Amino acid sequence: MNDIPNLSITQITTFRWSLPDLVTHARDFGFPAIGLWMPRIGEFGEERAIDLILDSGLDVSSLGAVGGFTGTHGHSWRDALLDASDALHLAGRLGARTLAILTGSRSSHTHKHARRLVRSALLELADEAADLQVELTVKPMRKSCSSQWTFLHEFRDAARLVAECNHPSVKLAFGTWHLWDQPGIETLLERYAHLIGSVQLADGTAAPQGVEDQRLLGEGVIPFDSLLQPLRDADYSGFFELDIWSSELWNHDYPNLLAHCRDQFARAATVKR
Repeated sequence: MNDIPNLSITQITTFRWSLPDLVTHARDFGFPAIGLWMPRIGEFGEERAIDLILDSGLDVSSLGAVGGFTGTHGHSWRDALLDASDALHLAGRLGARTLAILTGSRSSHTHKHARRLVRSALLELADEAADLQVELTVKPMRKSCSSQWTFLHEFRDAARLVAECNHPSVKLAFGTWHLWDQPGIETLLERYAHLIGSVQLADGTAAPQGVEDQRLLGEGVIPFDSLLQPLRDADYSGFFELDIWSSELWNHDYPNLLAHCRDQFARAATVKR
């Protein structure tokens, strides 16, 4: 089966599969890459994961997620920075294209101070990321379901933070489910397409009820073609990750899930060359 360039399937989407299962099926279904989740890599064993990935011939679209630079969960800024550095080196050894960054909640900080903490951390890590050939991708998330993970809920706010860093290894992650219905999103995508380092694809309803209210591609209301057109126009060359968080879907037949998402992407969301 032919690969679809730039298409990846993440461990979140195939939550019940082991890493060897995901590797085997990703190859069978023509996925050139997979996205990795740090808790699952820790369970499997980092060295075993590195050997398996390098032997598989698959690319790694992302490793996620680290951050918490605002003191989330009681970690100091320095401890969070050291954890991120360790994850960055693991990403480098895995050959991951990106390392996903979640800022942490605003906590007791002002928004301005929280941004300053995150920007400082990103700039501390940026040169190291460049040396390892890994991009740091800052991920804004829908406010209704992510306040403990990030204070960046508006695409515009996150894009401006990344732009302020002004470093080629600091990029933006665009998640369709989290951001598709923000006012002016298509115009913002046109303006900031050059800053986007990764794209996570999940469909959804018009009025999502929570983080698990995500759908397979083509089974919701998200207008993928118009959302991705600005990336096509900007010659986006990063990965598109099928990244669907849903306990209902985790109980589905995974081979059918992979085939469905692959075919929907090929039909509706393929980047035009």
